[in-house]
Amino acid sequence: MLEIREADLRTPVFGNAGRPGESAQGAAGRRHRQTTLSNACLRVDIEAGSHSGIAQFEWNDRGMWTPVFRSAQRQGPLSAPCRLACQPSIWIPGATNDSMDDWRIDSVAESSLRLQTEVAQRYRATQTYALEGPTLEITVEFENRRRKPVACAIEIRPALVRDPDTRISAPAGGIWIARGKGVAPRLVPAPFAWQFGVTYPLPQKAVDHAFTGWGGRALVEWPARQFSLAIVGNTDCYRLRALPQEDAFLFQLMNDRSEHGCVRGGDGVNGLTKLAAGETLSRRVSFTVERLASLTKTARYATQ
Repeated sequence: MLEIREADLRTPVFGNAGRPGESAQGAAGRRHRQTTLSNACLRVDIEAGSHSGIAQFEWNDRGMWTPVFRSAQRQGPLSAPCRLACQPSIWIPGATNDSMDDWRIDSVAESSLRLQTEVAQRYRATQTYALEGPTLEITVEFENRRRKPVACAIEIRPALVRDPDTRISAPAGGIWIARGKGVAPRLVPAPFAWQFGVTYPLPQKAVDHAFTGWGGRALVEWPARQFSLAIVGNTDCYRLRALPQEDAFLFQLMNDRSEHGCVRGGDGVNGLTKLAAGETLSRRVSFTVERLASLTKTARYATQ
């Protein structure tokens, strides 16, 4: 099923970029398109306009649509400014002074949607959403159309539903520890409690760290709801932000810091990728929903 309608959005995708001379209230007041893609297994609402992303992602649980990502309308400490349930972000230092075009629908079909935008004819970016059975695949691409290199980063940040017994497997080798503003973060081995080598309950204490050395596969289980979500991405770093008092948590795919500088002064773990003229950076992630009873061994994604 394919449905297109109008919706409201709140924040830009290219970092904190906005249109010159436009207030935040003016940007928030503009109307935007919302497209719904669905098949027998999944339903996803996708926003376009001055910002874009997923407003809602649901799974068909024997005739009842069950949220996998947190409801886009919910308020709370984990809410993104635009209240999107999943927000792809492209960070470009200095891009706040460029003129940004709206994300527009480039192509749409029964089970896929492609959005495109440009920044001052210097950069081109696309987002592609595709449904196939119980799998949602997201691809974000950023093309440097300038004649000189540019530093950038792509992040995909879904907010996942959290129950008291939610479990996660996302094995990683190390953690970046922030050491204060202006001080480079320090890489330390992941402590045992945070290695997530097998499906393990989310910690009861607050977690907000970037994990590196990730194999690109994670598994989230909701035993009470009897389904799981397999996450597969083409990056070796993720950020887990889980607060025990919240009924949602963030699993953010991002660049590893590696040898690059920091993207934002307030976040000492995100890295930059240098793109030469004409090069493209691509970030892909898939989300596959399965009934938990159909899994033979929940730790298998961590060992493949």
